[in-house]
Amino acid sequence: MANQERTEKATQRRRQKASDDGQFAYSPQLTSAMTLAVCIPTLFYYLHSPAGFRSFFASILQDVASSHNPELILGTIIRRTGIYFLMIAAPIFAAALLSGLAGNVLQGLPKFGKFKLKFDRLNPIQGLSRLKAKVSWMEWLKTLIMVAVVGALVYNTFTTYWEQLVTLPAHSLASSNSIIRSLVIHILIYLVGTVGILAIADFFIQRWQFEKSIKQTKAEVKEDMKALEGNPQIKGKIKSIQREAARRRMMSRVKDADVIVTNPTHYAVALEYKPDKMAAPRVIAKGRNWVAQRIKQLGREHDIPTVENKPLARALYRSVEIEQEIPMELYKAVAEVLAYVFKIRNRS
Repeated sequence: MANQERTEKATQRRRQKASDDGQFAYSPQLTSAMTLAVCIPTLFYYLHSPAGFRSFFASILQDVASSHNPELILGTIIRRTGIYFLMIAAPIFAAALLSGLAGNVLQGLPKFGKFKLKFDRLNPIQGLSRLKAKVSWMEWLKTLIMVAVVGALVYNTFTTYWEQLVTLPAHSLASSNSIIRSLVIHILIYLVGTVGILAIADFFIQRWQFEKSIKQTKAEVKEDMKALEGNPQIKGKIKSIQREAARRRMMSRVKDADVIVTNPTHYAVALEYKPDKMAAPRVIAKGRNWVAQRIKQLGREHDIPTVENKPLARALYRSVEIEQEIPMELYKAVAEVLAYVFKIRNRS
């Protein structure tokens, strides 16, 4: 049962599958907080002075007053008003759009997975049932914390400005605007700060929940590793084919040998030596047991001398790879064997 517990971190294959299925760590609160933090300063920047509003409405009233028939210019006034407010709202909407996109990009969106049309999603009855969203206790807790913190900060702000608010009618218009603006700025700073802190905390909570949701059992991790590294059976088959091909190439070189050194039953090593081309003798084939017998058989078929030398055969088999020259410490022993072989050939 312990192996069935999801205690292992997700593999790259599991993460890719989750991404393809549309599962990822995402905090909408973080995107909302970024949008709020960008839109409020943008709003204050474009609306910091009422002079623009005053001049616009003054021009509207002047047009109406100077017109002999105000009804005829009503359409023009409505059009000018719409364009004016659109020009004011456009930068704020643009800031909201860009900050929302930035929040999504920072969290890894957009993700383009394999989209499949699910006809059951088109059922209007099931769609209405999905409208009843289930709010988790975590969402309730975050909402309550935000309301409590923001409420406490707003109460503290009003308490600080209470004396100024009570005496507001006694102040001049400019002074009253300054007090109200300062009060609103403080409240918005507290609001953005609280939402930002909670959004960052929510981001890490979402990451933690996502990592927990994609954890795997040890058996699943093994299966994923097999899939990533390749099936061991297939890899074994490929290695077997490669070994067989290398063995065939090695056996085809036995005919070029000058001598075969054996022990005599378990090991066989075929040596080639061309004094004009090689600095030292080279091992062109070696093997033990069945392979050794096959090397000796090929040697007999191609009339290659066979010399029994147990220590030398074992040393050559263990210390020299195929198509490599023999080490210096074996020069003397191999030279004696080659001298013996060349002596026999000269006699014949």
